[in-house]
Amino acid sequence: MVSGHACRKAIAALESGTILAMVVVVLSVAGGVFCRYVLHHPLVWSDEIASLGLVWLAFLGGAVAQARHAHPRLSLRMFPRAASVTTAVAALTSVGEALFYAGVWWQSLRLVWLRLGEVSAGAGFPMGLYPLGLLVGVTGMGILAGRTLLRLPAPVLRGVGAVSVLALIGAGPALQALPRVWILAGGFVILLLGNAPLLVVFGLPALVALQGLGGAHLLMLPQRLIGGVDNFVLLAIPLFLLAGRLMETGGISQRLVTLALALVGHLRGGLAQVTVVGEILFSGISGSTTADVAVLGTLLLPAMEREGYQREEAVAIVSAAAAMGILVPPCLLMVILATIANLSVTALFLAGFLPAGVLAVGLMLLIRAKAAQHAWPVVTKASWGQLGRAMQGALLPLLLPVLMFGSICTGAATVTESAVLAVLYSGFLGTCVYREIPWRRLPRLCLESGTVSAISLWMIASASVFTWLLAHEQVPHLVARVLLRVAHTPWGFLLLSVGIFIGFSALLEGIPAVLILGPLLYPLAVQTGVSALHFSILIVACVGIGLFLPPMGIGLVIACTMAQTTVPQVVRTVVGYLGVLVLGVLVVALVPWITLLLPTWILGPQ
Repeated sequence: MVSGHACRKAIAALESGTILAMVVVVLSVAGGVFCRYVLHHPLVWSDEIASLGLVWLAFLGGAVAQARHAHPRLSLRMFPRAASVTTAVAALTSVGEALFYAGVWWQSLRLVWLRLGEVSAGAGFPMGLYPLGLLVGVTGMGILAGRTLLRLPAPVLRGVGAVSVLALIGAGPALQALPRVWILAGGFVILLLGNAPLLVVFGLPALVALQGLGGAHLLMLPQRLIGGVDNFVLLAIPLFLLAGRLMETGGISQRLVTLALALVGHLRGGLAQVTVVGEILFSGISGSTTADVAVLGTLLLPAMEREGYQREEAVAIVSAAAAMGILVPPCLLMVILATIANLSVTALFLAGFLPAGVLAVGLMLLIRAKAAQHAWPVVTKASWGQLGRAMQGALLPLLLPVLMFGSICTGAATVTESAVLAVLYSGFLGTCVYREIPWRRLPRLCLESGTVSAISLWMIASASVFTWLLAHEQVPHLVARVLLRVAHTPWGFLLLSVGIFIGFSALLEGIPAVLILGPLLYPLAVQTGVSALHFSILIVACVGIGLFLPPMGIGLVIACTMAQTTVPQVVRTVVGYLGVLVLGVLVVALVPWITLLLPTWILGPQ
């Protein structure tokens, strides 16, 4: 068993590697932008270095997340609460987790060996560095999972070991007898109910199914894991997350909320209206719903309670605003959907503005009605001088979305390049202008952003193997035939999809739900005559609502934690606000031009 001191040193090394990978990503993309637009001499190898850095960031950061027990799980509490049953289920899940990491480790080692001697086309680095990043990361994850397993009580460990040996002995005949679809679906459900990390929920059934295919198919595991994250568009995920952390820490979010207070604080339900407007301003920069909840909760929950709002009402308002704000670009989910459906990220960003406006207006009208009913306080109307000072304080932060969306919409920069501009600009404001970020904090911010990014990237990677096998087994065609019998018109399909995505997002969170359902439902959208762009925006809106849907929505749990309350205490209040958002989503679903107007006007027919 690895000693505690050695384990801490290994984790520190993984953290340092994650920070270094994030720095490589930022510098390589920034260097490419500088050389292309300033020196007018493109760096042909900068994209390759950035993609390699992203692969290492995903898998090293995944190991750091493993050490922090941060990989998301679905806890349905389906099993009795008896300690013995809980321990046995956790032990079996840990065995499955360790087996998955062991399988990935062995196939990654094979792939490193096979790619010896290959070099990249531009930079000329060894291509074996790609699977090596996976090998190093999964080694760390496997050691940490094994360490957790060995901490179980000896009787439990012996019992689980005996069950595992019997299962492995019977695995060969079972793999031959069972259809691979059953292996994928059954393994997915069992691991999900067993509270396994979602990356294992996707990955272990895929590994078993590939084992059944045999031969060279097993090498598809590391290849698909690497290919799932080796995408230039996905570089926007860690970059936008880092930009959001820099803005949250550097005082930018505070200045934007101050501007919102000066603009709408005097309206009925002043601080509640400020929450909605502040979310629009901040979400248009952060790209992360979790960051939005953290910022709004920190700045506005205490203020609303001081002004006399009930705690439940304050949590509901923050939750609803964040659920709406996911539609305001930049949005990390839009980046992922663009890779799934082969859509333009720019078109998705543009398509999100007007639907976000529809939902925001619905919320503000509800707040106005409730404010009149309950006599909520208003803030004294800001004088012209106060408004001017608020505008002056927010001027530099407001230049950031202008820089980002201006460069994207004019075609001057890609979404990934605009994301690195957001990192550099927000970092400059926080460290040099406002001086609220000490330089020594930058590595920690890189680590936090890199770890959160790795959690999402690992799920994308492992889901890419799972969905490839589903496609190999013709599952999308089967699902399409079944759903077409239920909803064969565009409107019927859209309404059914709204219900499916809201429900699944509440259970599985946004990214896993999209990774499972997206590849299944996009072909059906095309068959029923629904625009893929319109469908994508509806998915994003439904995910936003699902993240705050009681009792499972992770966003609502975060908001309740920040307010020191519980989901049951706020459930009745928050459902009213989410109901308004659902009505707004139905309006957007049934009126497609709300989504398609801006992208068609600016980019041409979609």
